[in-house]
Amino acid sequence: MCSNHNHSHSHSHTHDHSDSNDHCCNHNHSHSDGHSHDHDHENGCCACGHQHSHSHNGSKLSLYRNEIISALILLGAVMAGYFGVFSLFGSGAEIAELAIYIIALIPVGIPILKETFELLAKGNWMNEFTLMVGAAVGAFAIGEYPEGVAVLLFYSFGEKMEDTASEDVKRRIKNLLNQLPDSARVKTQDGTRDIKPSEVNRDDIIIVRPGERVPVDGILLGNKPVDFDTAAITGESVPRAFNPNAEVASGCIPVDKAVELRASRAFEDSSMTRLLRITEEAQAAKSPTETMLRRITRWYTPVVFLLAILLFFIPWIMAATRGMEFNWMMWLRRALVFLVCSCPCALVVSVPLSYFASLGTASKKGLLFKGSRFVDSLRKVDTVIFDKTGTLTTGDFSISSIFTLPHIEENELLSIAAAVDAGSAHPLAKAVVAEASKRGLLLPEVNDVVTIPHGMKATLKGEVVLIGSRHLMEEYSIEIESHGEGSEICVALNGDFLGAIYLVDKIRNEAVEAISKLHKSGTKVIILSGDRPEAVARVAHQTGADDFRAEMTPEGKKKEIDRLTASGQRVAFVGDGINDAPAIAAAEVGIAMGTMGTAIAMDTADMVIASDNLLKLPEGVALAYKVRRIVMGNISFALGVKALVMILGAFGIATLWAAVFADTGVTLITIAVTLLALRK
Repeated sequence: MCSNHNHSHSHSHTHDHSDSNDHCCNHNHSHSDGHSHDHDHENGCCACGHQHSHSHNGSKLSLYRNEIISALILLGAVMAGYFGVFSLFGSGAEIAELAIYIIALIPVGIPILKETFELLAKGNWMNEFTLMVGAAVGAFAIGEYPEGVAVLLFYSFGEKMEDTASEDVKRRIKNLLNQLPDSARVKTQDGTRDIKPSEVNRDDIIIVRPGERVPVDGILLGNKPVDFDTAAITGESVPRAFNPNAEVASGCIPVDKAVELRASRAFEDSSMTRLLRITEEAQAAKSPTETMLRRITRWYTPVVFLLAILLFFIPWIMAATRGMEFNWMMWLRRALVFLVCSCPCALVVSVPLSYFASLGTASKKGLLFKGSRFVDSLRKVDTVIFDKTGTLTTGDFSISSIFTLPHIEENELLSIAAAVDAGSAHPLAKAVVAEASKRGLLLPEVNDVVTIPHGMKATLKGEVVLIGSRHLMEEYSIEIESHGEGSEICVALNGDFLGAIYLVDKIRNEAVEAISKLHKSGTKVIILSGDRPEAVARVAHQTGADDFRAEMTPEGKKKEIDRLTASGQRVAFVGDGINDAPAIAAAEVGIAMGTMGTAIAMDTADMVIASDNLLKLPEGVALAYKVRRIVMGNISFALGVKALVMILGAFGIATLWAAVFADTGVTLITIAVTLLALRK
């Protein structure tokens, strides 16, 4: 019945998450947070396959118990050495000193040794544990006991710090999305009963009291608007008013009174459940930068080991060939400095954490990425394409004018169109039906109503009624007259044109500002719509879009995106409807409107604007650029410090303590920088 009324398209969009369960270094963490909706996440940080299992029901301090014990014993041993306490043991002073440092090593060393042997048993010889344990053993071999303990102590502390930071980000995401109630109050003939949300059926009547969360998507019943807290879905703190018969997303909270809703979707298809699924996919998906580092760590460890060995043996061979005395302790110390300093912790921790933290930050803003790879992709986009109806506009149409031929009345034309459109969910159809109801018109009885390309077809008293765009009229060789502006609905009876209804929809309040901000970031904006040129041109002019295409079918939108992509442009597409799914799938970054959008659009998209606020899109672009700056800054800082200390260590200037700082210290600094920058 309208210009792109064909909703017969189904599209699947599959993303390859082949490395969804290993970060850049095969480092598995399994955490339990005590939440009733328990999900396992495997996220890594270092090239070691190290598995951490932490319960967050206890205090964070208990997480560092072993590190605190080792640190206290190490501090005591250093103080004892400084004040000459070990000399009291006489000839056993060296044994006493060694013993106390071994005791200091045990709390942090035993878990690391256990993991090391497990990896060795699996044939994984070259990993970060090999670097750390080798360095600690070497330090003890040359009598540098404090440094040997410090290597494993600070490494273990850094690992726990990374775990804690990652879990904090993960909890922020889950606290935003995983807020569904454990039960739903369903109205029955005998009163009410509480059941699990997963047991709610479509059309069940649900009662939700003030302060309680809506368990599944539902249609608001009653005759008055109701304010809901929608922060769980949109990230917005301001309550939103829902009118009767509006769909309310699961997770929303009625503010001041109990409400009744008719369940419109099952639990697994409801908004909060879908958004939680998106977030879990996002935690698993990798960015190109992450996967690049993961590939690098496969050969990095053996190369570092080889260089450290050469740093020791080449001077030895040179000294032997020249008949010179070889200072093996000095060169072993230098090799150990090189070994400890070269550990890639800062890179393989900070880079995944930067992307993961960005997902949490974006989620709180109501912008959900289905994977950190799309944070990178959004930064590279140079062309953003918008659907018009329901995306740049509110989708709330009003009739601006009705044109009829002399032999038919305006109300008669409107009643025929409303009768055919009565069963349609399209915004234009709803506007026509609403106007007929407002005028109190009696609708004629129509039969055999079917949706066809570009419109609808029915029979009225045995005569064929066609309602839709001018393309539909052209297909049936019906000549039309155009006498209005806006979206056009033509009406024909038995092959004769009767008239047309013209509708306009309201442009979203934030659309102009959103497009202006995209322009400032150097992004071109195009509108693709199935509507008539006059209607699309009006929206393009008022919003400041660079270009537009009108009267486009869903296939046409997809082909246009394919054409732009083939010409070298990096395209993002923003849409909300079923007929947008092919275009969303074809774009490098497909973006769906979350609250107003259809389920298939959200499932197909790479990103979801959960709040339906277009300003979130330029915010997402800004976040993508910020993440890139943080990642590149961390990489430059880590590599710079490591290179400096490695060179100084090779010449005997840097100590093992400097190497420990270049590894663990730099790691902690990059973690702190990442979290502080992305919390703003």
